[in-house]
Amino acid sequence: MKVGILNVQWLNNLGSVLLAYAVQKKLDEMGIENEIINYLPHEYDNHGEIVSAHPEEKISSAKKIENYNKFRKDYLRLTKEYIGNSNVDELDYDAYILASDTVWTPLRVDDNEAYVFYFEFCKDKPAKKISWAASIGSESKEDLDMMAPILKERLKNFDSISVRERESVDYVQSLTDKKVFHALDPVLMLEKDDYNEVLSEPNNELGNYIFTYLFDNVEGAYETTNKLSAHTKLPVIANVKDLSRIDNLLLNEEDYGPSDLIETIYNADYIITDAFHVMVYSILAKKPFIAYSRINTSIRLRNLLEDLDLSSKFLHDSQDGFEEILKEIDYEKVYEIINKWRDSTMKFINDSLDVDFNDK
Repeated sequence: MKVGILNVQWLNNLGSVLLAYAVQKKLDEMGIENEIINYLPHEYDNHGEIVSAHPEEKISSAKKIENYNKFRKDYLRLTKEYIGNSNVDELDYDAYILASDTVWTPLRVDDNEAYVFYFEFCKDKPAKKISWAASIGSESKEDLDMMAPILKERLKNFDSISVRERESVDYVQSLTDKKVFHALDPVLMLEKDDYNEVLSEPNNELGNYIFTYLFDNVEGAYETTNKLSAHTKLPVIANVKDLSRIDNLLLNEEDYGPSDLIETIYNADYIITDAFHVMVYSILAKKPFIAYSRINTSIRLRNLLEDLDLSSKFLHDSQDGFEEILKEIDYEKVYEIINKWRDSTMKFINDSLDVDFNDK
């Protein structure tokens, strides 16, 4: 069996490339031949990237683009480029896995990539077609109502369906006769040490620090960062829109690629973020953290934290998180939940691919 993996790995975003890496590595562990389909919805722009549909994400610097491209070259087994939809019909695999993140975003439901991410290009082929923790990423009634008739028709292309956010299960289930499974994000299917091969060279000169990573200008996050820094006397490594709002800045991290980002998370003393996968790696590294909401996208962070019995770690944009981030997290309890979820997700993938992991 050979599996083709699809996701938004072209984005210069931590989760986008690490999800592809995690699915690739998990299938490798299962002994299943696989590669990541290097699909691009259109040509790179003059800046050298394909930008996100989300306006809050900053345009990447040339150095950041270089770092992400290096990661793809070093750690992702990519096919040749498939630009747009003209040649995707030639793809031929025994199974396709649509691998998580906001692959079903309402913002691009009619764009080029919808043809690929809803398996329109291979709907008449005998290959297995699987979504692994696909995310809509929105809880807006307007978005969901708009998507419903489109999604209902396109879900007919799938043999096995799983979604990432718990609140999306009932919505998607209402649009299909197939059983919709609540799957664990692929990044959390691996252990912390499973990412060691991609880590950058250790930099012990930075010492102890707070790491703040924000897509939006979240008032509470800035205030909590500065309050925590004053209390602990720790400097701040930051990737934020307004660096002038960080009182004790040690380093601007906006040029970092995936390897440096993971290393920064793993070595931080505290983490403050509104980014889903920065939060996920904080959990993998068992770090003290808080996660802030973003407009119309808070379902991602909120649902996962509820599922892991960490609801208190989710804060609204104006909340003071100082006291919360100082509270100890019972990671033994958290990992009891994660390990059970890993097992059920693994069963879903095995059943969907019709393979026995224990025989591999």
